[in-house]
Amino acid sequence: MENVNFPRSFLWGVNSPFFSFLENSTEGSKQQIFENAEKNLNKQLSFLKRLKINSFRFSLNWDLLYLDPFYSCAMYDNFIEQLRQREIEPIVNLIDFDFLSSNQKEAFDNIENEENISIFIEIIEKIVSSFKFKVQYYIILNHTAKYLKKRSFKGADVDNTALHETVQNLLNLYDKSVGIIKSINPYAKVSVSEEFNIEEEEQLDFVFSYIDVIVKGESPFFENMAFKNSDIDFIGINFNDLTSNSEEYTSLIKELSKGKNTMDLDEVIKRFSSKYYLPFLITDNVSTIEDDSLKSRYLVNNLYKINQSLENNVKIFGYIYNSLSDVKINNLLLKTGLYRIDDKNNYISLRNFAKVYSNIVEDNSINERYLKYID
Repeated sequence: MENVNFPRSFLWGVNSPFFSFLENSTEGSKQQIFENAEKNLNKQLSFLKRLKINSFRFSLNWDLLYLDPFYSCAMYDNFIEQLRQREIEPIVNLIDFDFLSSNQKEAFDNIENEENISIFIEIIEKIVSSFKFKVQYYIILNHTAKYLKKRSFKGADVDNTALHETVQNLLNLYDKSVGIIKSINPYAKVSVSEEFNIEEEEQLDFVFSYIDVIVKGESPFFENMAFKNSDIDFIGINFNDLTSNSEEYTSLIKELSKGKNTMDLDEVIKRFSSKYYLPFLITDNVSTIEDDSLKSRYLVNNLYKINQSLENNVKIFGYIYNSLSDVKINNLLLKTGLYRIDDKNNYISLRNFAKVYSNIVEDNSINERYLKYID
């Protein structure tokens, strides 16, 4: 097999880890909170030095933006300037439903209140005005379908009226954000991004639903509901495989997956490309297994699938690995990061499979060293 080459303009990147939000404690004085936030951003910059990536995807912390929007914008503007000096393209998640604090989630839960929408819009305008032409890629809403599911589904029941109102209000928020971004930086690209898990094939239509609304103005999931379609330049696909090689976890996954069909990245790309004629940005992780050789195999195989899709004229313009480091959530350490950390976040080292990724990025191809990993 010959080397597997990628387009010269292909974006190679990594996603900011969850701990960048967990460490931004809201406890202490305002000065201490922002000092911790700046230390965290500097830590991430130091991690990027050993990688050969040309893009970095991160979410804004709305606790900080609510606390002091002007200082927060200046802090993020400086961070973006540091990225650009390293020739790293910033990809900004404006509103990430995974990372909103309870206060911001409450604001979104009352999003039919025009005042709540206006607060977000006002801060988004400050953000984009600060960044100007430094940011070319905005993911305005991340994991919207997950939010809609939590907001509107009560067990097996669905409140269709509330669901329709929420979708319409989110669409208004999206449209206003697009208008602000395009007026300040006409060259910027705007998007939404949705998450796909390998065990959720039966929920795929719902995950597509909000993208359908933006792109087409309607969705098969929202019967008898008409919307105005919106401007969108690309679509973000977040594909997660959190499987593990631990006996206990594997047996649990098998039990939960009985009667379900699982899917892989290749299947998600095929379904997306048949539905939408837009460029895609793929964010992906490897499983939580410890074996670096298996992680490398998984990574290389997924990159090969992406390359084959490119050969079939699917418009994929970038790959973002998720995430920069391991993630600790509720005392559970998800060992998916390029950087390994211990339970106390004291010991940090670059995993071997991360070096494989870095070499592929540097060569812009899967060369003879790694072709052996392709199944």
